[in-house]
Amino acid sequence: MPDRENQGGPDPVSPELYTREYYTSDCEGYEIFLKDAEELPERIREALEKAGDLDGRWVLDIGCGRGELVCEAARKGAHAVGIDYSEAAIEISRQRLEALYGDVAARVEFRQVDAKGLPFPAGSFDVVFMVDVYEHLHPHEIEHALGEIRRVLRPGGMLIVHTGPNTWFYRYGYPPVRTLARLVLRREFPQDLRHESDAYLHVNEQSPLSLYRGLREAGYRARVIPRSFFTGIDPNPWERAAMRVLFARPAGYFFCLSLMAEAWPREGGREAQLRVDRLLRLTRPRRGSRVLLVGECEGMLAGRLAGQVGLEVIWLEPGEGPAREGPASPGRGSGYRWVAGDPCRLPFPAGHFDTVIAQFTLEGLEDPGEALSEWGRVLKQGGVVALVTANALFRGWEPRPGPRPVNRFSPRAMGEAVREAGLEVFHTSTMLPHLRLPALYRGELSFLPWLERLPFLGRRGRLLFVAARKTMGGGAA
Repeated sequence: MPDRENQGGPDPVSPELYTREYYTSDCEGYEIFLKDAEELPERIREALEKAGDLDGRWVLDIGCGRGELVCEAARKGAHAVGIDYSEAAIEISRQRLEALYGDVAARVEFRQVDAKGLPFPAGSFDVVFMVDVYEHLHPHEIEHALGEIRRVLRPGGMLIVHTGPNTWFYRYGYPPVRTLARLVLRREFPQDLRHESDAYLHVNEQSPLSLYRGLREAGYRARVIPRSFFTGIDPNPWERAAMRVLFARPAGYFFCLSLMAEAWPREGGREAQLRVDRLLRLTRPRRGSRVLLVGECEGMLAGRLAGQVGLEVIWLEPGEGPAREGPASPGRGSGYRWVAGDPCRLPFPAGHFDTVIAQFTLEGLEDPGEALSEWGRVLKQGGVVALVTANALFRGWEPRPGPRPVNRFSPRAMGEAVREAGLEVFHTSTMLPHLRLPALYRGELSFLPWLERLPFLGRRGRLLFVAARKTMGGGAA
């Protein structure tokens, strides 16, 4: 690491401290690792669950340690890369890889790499994991690492962090628990639960607030969840019930030993940026997939998708007659192909696309049901269609009044239309509720999505989003 990156901060923890002995006798979960190479510590299992369906996705595990997460992600169908700056960790991970066979092993790669300088192109990964790494990096190192993660994440990608211990637990939660156990249960808990190696390896332990702030300052939207697992203890039923209450939010922020965070790159706060950001989170296009954009508005979404590794993007702008290449195609040399044509009669074979995204297109069509059926026809099984339209329930002021639409959709009406086309709705939301902001206000709007959590405003935002999936037998033949 160049010296300039360490100016103003202490030197990194030496990789020589992370020895084979550390990973097989000190590092959490080593008992499970030694007993059964395929069994997973609970925190790793939960991190994988939060990532959702990994089949066909590209995964990066930063600080892969013994390689458990990487190998399990490959078993779930992912192309998984594990990196660690400890030579011992890479050696152990590659030995674990020998237990995998065939195409599963072919989808796994381990590299000795520093997290502050990732040797991967921009937009390489759908999911990045940092499990029990955050606390081992100084604040200035975390800043560099989180910036690198933003760079290598694909549109709609996510970062999953697990870190421990939770400093609020030791400061506020554990002392009263230990006292209560001694006075009521007549049980003596140890004064300190830390391992002796924490003193020199944990250089950046986190509280729920500091972890949230760190991710926000690095340009992420974040959700921090308190977590404690029953590993290594055997509580009786009453103790287990009490622990479940204490581990739930908000008490869990003080009584849970570790923290889990889900984070997504924050892409600014103007209306178009918020809209595109949500569409990418809903669709999460994979490497090797084909994406059809129907009615692309200002072209921001096409620009975000263009140039991503392994994506084929076609922008179809509604127009009269058969589909044709634009004479002055705005997509030439931009990483996507631009055509004009009828959105109800697409010039593509059935099952050609993995994703179809339509923005403000259905409002102007005489038969939106016909268009939805056509979009379902060109989708592959399991493919996703994402729609944005004006919300008929919105009663606020329109910043840019346009021609009166042919169709207006409420959340319920849009859901029914999508289901009639043979697609299965899995997400419905609205965005940008009516607030009396100054007429000339052009600042950030990123605070508005928080208002969606309010029951009344949650269905009355100006923009309506619906996402649906093509299931077996769905869509027009």
